[in-house]
Amino acid sequence: MGVLGPRSPRTGRREPVVVEAFHRGLDVFRPLAALYAGLLAWQRADTMVRPWVAGLALGVMLAWSLGLLVVRRRPRALVAVEVVIAVLAVLATPLADGMAAVTAGQFTIPTVWAAGSVAGAAVVAGARGGLVAAVVVGAADLVEIGGRPSQLTVHNIVILVLLGGLVGLAVDLARSGLQREEQVLLERERLRERERIARVVHDGVLQSLAYIHRRGSDLGGEAGELGLLAADQERALRRFVSGAGAPGDAPLDLHGVEGAEVDLRVLVTAHERPGVSAAVPADPLLVDPRVAHELDAALTAVLDNVERHAGDGARAWVLLEGDAAGVELTVRDDGRGAEAGELFGAAARGRMGVSGSIRGRVEDLGGTATWTTRPGAGCTVRLVVPRRQPAPP
Repeated sequence: MGVLGPRSPRTGRREPVVVEAFHRGLDVFRPLAALYAGLLAWQRADTMVRPWVAGLALGVMLAWSLGLLVVRRRPRALVAVEVVIAVLAVLATPLADGMAAVTAGQFTIPTVWAAGSVAGAAVVAGARGGLVAAVVVGAADLVEIGGRPSQLTVHNIVILVLLGGLVGLAVDLARSGLQREEQVLLERERLRERERIARVVHDGVLQSLAYIHRRGSDLGGEAGELGLLAADQERALRRFVSGAGAPGDAPLDLHGVEGAEVDLRVLVTAHERPGVSAAVPADPLLVDPRVAHELDAALTAVLDNVERHAGDGARAWVLLEGDAAGVELTVRDDGRGAEAGELFGAAARGRMGVSGSIRGRVEDLGGTATWTTRPGAGCTVRLVVPRRQPAPP
C-alpha cells in the first residue's frame, strides 16, 4: 500500500527514517575512515617491518568502502564479510608493524574503520548483530596483542560493545515502532473500507429491510411475518457491518479480554428486536472491556424493566452517544410510566433492578444513572459513564 512508503533499496523492506539515515552516514564514514587509517599508516611507514602488508589491508578496506557506494543492498552476508575484513586487518597489524610496536600501544591498521563494521552490523541485524560483531572484533583485538590486554585495548572493546548494542537497540526500537505504525495504518484502511461498505448497505439494503418491516407490521397477517423476518435480517446485517461478525456468529465474549477495547455500538445494536430500536454513531465508540460489559448488563436490565412494567405493546428507543471522555446511553419507552417515588422506592420493597442491576453497575464505573417518568408518559433512563477506567494505584 502506498501509504506505508517505498521499500528500502538496501534491505528490501520498509525501514524507519533513522535506519536509512544510519546507512547513509556509514556510506560516508567508511571511505573517510579508510583514508584516515591510511594517513596514520603513511606517517609511520618508515618504522614498519612490512609496509606492504599495511598497504594491502588498507587497499582492501578502501576498495570495499567505495564499492558499497555502488552496491546498495545490505544483506547479512555482506555485513559478515565486512566484519571479516575488519578482523583480518586488525590481525595484520603485528605483521606490518612488528610485535614490539603493538606491545608499545601502536594503533591497529583499520583504527576506527573497524568500528564502522560493528555499526553496520547493528544497523542491518539489530542489537544482537551489533553485539556479535563487537565481540568478534574485540576478540581480534585481544589476539592481536597476544592475549595481554592493555588499558587502551579494554577501553576500545568497551566502546565497540556499547556502539554495537546501543545502535542496534535504536534500530530495533525504530523498526518495532514502524511495525506498529503499519498495523495502525492497515487497520485504519480496513475500517475505512468497512465504513464505505456500511454506508452503501445502509443507503440501500438496510433501508429497504426497515421499510419492509414497517409495512409488514402495518398490514399484519403473512405480511407481518415477512416484516418480522426482514427485521431479523436487518439486525443481523447491522451487526455484520458494525464489525461484530457474520450473521449467526456467537455473541461477543468480553470476559478475559485484556487491553483490547470494545466497540459499544455492537453491543447496543445487538439488543434490537421487535419493539426495541437503537440509534448509534457512525464511527466506532471504543470503551474498556469492563465498561462495555457493565453497561451492556445495565442496558439489559433497563429493557427487561420495559418489557415487565411498561405494559403490552410498549416500544423502547435506545440512543448511544459519546465523546472523548465518556458515553451516554439513553433509553426511552412509551409505556404506562410511574410515579418517581414509586420507582425509587422499589429497592425498599426488595426489587433490585433499579438500584442493583442498573444504578449500582453505573456508579461502580464512576458514572450516573437518572430516571425521568410520570404516569401515562413512559420512562426515560439516562446512563452516563467514562469510556475508560482509571489505572489502579
